[in-house]
Amino acid sequence: MSDDIIAEDIDGMGNLRITDKGLKLEGDSEFLQPLYAKEIQSRPGNALYFKSARNVTVNILNDQTKVLTQLITGPKAVEAYGKKFEVKTVSGKLLFSADNHEVVVGAERLRVL
Repeated sequence: MSDDIIAEDIDGMGNLRITDKGLKLEGDSEFLQPLYAKEIQSRPGNALYFKSARNVTVNILNDQTKVLTQLITGPKAVEAYGKKFEVKTVSGKLLFSADNHEVVVGAERLRVL
């Protein structure tokens, strides 16, 4: 075995590479078990896609792994679970919020169809 082949084997397998910043995954990949990561991002200028036959679920956990908030995108609905739900503009202005006690519409104009 040449040194070049050994170096490629040490750096990663297939589409997965080890870099100085962590792991780099190129192309389409399939995860058969849950994926745990500090950060997932696309290359600059490229979109990040998640594909699922049923739904995509994002859970925010506390230190004891109890679900604090949850976002589920499914075939019929987008559901958000948590103490409060907010929609804001890019600049941070509140457009809509809802919790157990009140619903706030922060837009200057409300239109009902």
